Amino acid sequence: MLALGVLASASICWCVFTLLQPDGRINVTLNDGGRVTKLCVMPCTVEDLLVQADVRTNREDVIAPAPDTLLQEGDSIEITRAFPVAVASGGEVQVLHMADGTVGEALGQAQVHYDVDDELSHLAFTDVAPGMRITHTSVEEKYTSSNKTLYFQDVTIKDSSWYTEKKEVEQDGRNGAKQVTQRITTKNGVEVSREVVDQVVLEPAIDRVTRVGTKIHYQTSYKGETRLYKAAPKAGKDGWVEMEVYRVTAYCKGSRTATGTRPKLGCIAVNPKLIPYGSQIYIKGYGYGTAQDTGAFRNYAAPKNNAIDLWFNTESEARRWGSKYNMTILVKMK
Repeated sequence: MLALGVLASASICWCVFTLLQPDGRINVTLNDGGRVTKLCVMPCTVEDLLVQADVRTNREDVIAPAPDTLLQEGDSIEITRAFPVAVASGGEVQVLHMADGTVGEALGQAQVHYDVDDELSHLAFTDVAPGMRITHTSVEEKYTSSNKTLYFQDVTIKDSSWYTEKKEVEQDGRNGAKQVTQRITTKNGVEVSREVVDQVVLEPAIDRVTRVGTKIHYQTSYKGETRLYKAAPKAGKDGWVEMEVYRVTAYCKGSRTATGTRPKLGCIAVNPKLIPYGSQIYIKGYGYGTAQDTGAFRNYAAPKNNAIDLWFNTESEARRWGSKYNMTILVKMK
């Protein structure tokens, strides 16, 4: 604020302008923060003028020319008043009073040290302005390395020359290792990001390679075969028992079985008094079958009543099988 006083004292410069009685006074202009006043005073310094005019300043205010400058006719005195500037850093806020300067200078006054990685709300060379809030965020980056496991992969090679039940590991798998370097970024001491910046393979993983067959394996090569291959059962395991039969004969005639099903490979005619319908039967050279039909031998006297008939889809295959006597078969009773 500008306060002008006119004091009636010999030691005080008069501020009355007169053209009639020149007495050595000079005309000067005072610009106090944009408020301009014309003054007529005896020659004195800038500091004396401000005292005489009762103009009070703060140490942060900028006065031009310097306070010890001797005023001359037509000089101008300009006071740039300091304004508040807030500096926030590290969770604390400082309020500065500046008449001019840059954001960088404000940070310096607030004793805030920053580097190129730190974040500023304003560019360092920006001029400060009244009410400005300058925010400084400390950004720190550090790097850390650790070893990670490279897990081996399972690779399957399909081989059409192998049957589906054949499977073989051609190469054992082995895990490897890699070194992973991460960049960790913190802002004001709080982690905000973590990213992988480098990976170095220390030991490569070795894949496990397995060869598997894709060729469909049927139980036999008989015409119309649809039964997939499976190993022969073992007597005394999973309910399978050995049985001696008097005769095993082939047949291929008829469209319905005694149980009402249509005959196909695997349909076996039995004496239901000895082998119940639905029982599973395995005959070497024929494969697995199910008791679904009844043979005429059921009416025969022992040992001829203990026989089975095997269905074939063609007469030629049935003839090739013919009749086989005193065979040992495997039966899993229903």
